Amino acid sequence: MITGLPDKKRGVERLAGSLTLLIAFLVVAAIFTSLDILPEFINIHEDLSYLGENLERLRLNTWIWFLNSILIILLGPLLLMSFLPYGRSSSYLAAFLISTTGILYVIFATNGNDLIFIVQDYLKSAGDESEIMASLAYQIMVHKTNLQLAAYTMAGLSSLILGLLIASTGHLPRPIGWLAIFGGLIYASFGWISTDNILFTIGRLSLLRIVTI
Repeated sequence: MITGLPDKKRGVERLAGSLTLLIAFLVVAAIFTSLDILPEFINIHEDLSYLGENLERLRLNTWIWFLNSILIILLGPLLLMSFLPYGRSSSYLAAFLISTTGILYVIFATNGNDLIFIVQDYLKSAGDESEIMASLAYQIMVHKTNLQLAAYTMAGLSSLILGLLIASTGHLPRPIGWLAIFGGLIYASFGWISTDNILFTIGRLSLLRIVTI
């Protein structure tokens, strides 16, 4: 590790480290708040009725993801500033992937907010109107699944690149870099090999179109 770095750079590193810890905490919070409200996609009407009973939890989960997405976007430039002194062009790619992950989660949170309004309207509707609301809600849920898959992939790739940067520069202890590489590979492939997501393989074919809407 290079020593004698300017205090300003140390400040950026500390801020990036603190932000990373906060993001990790919010990710865990988002996972726990979503455990009991994940749709089963067996009966969309039952899913919407259940979400209606847990609307506050869905709203909390959506706000957590929105806050986290803003922090992830900010993390990209901070990490870029940390690695630029080492002259590694791959730091630009890592920063881009991290900030792009944040942007995907902004869209993910926006979809969650749209779903809240759909659920509210669904609870007030009946007959053909409820069928229309159920169809819209199903499309939003599938879009959210696609977006989260893309975010998993982006986060995994950025972790892989950061791990390579750490391992090659010695900016942090190299075992941390190898662990980041290993974790990134697992995280990037998680959504694609999970049996829970196989049902949405066809939906993923439209992933790029959905993300650019």
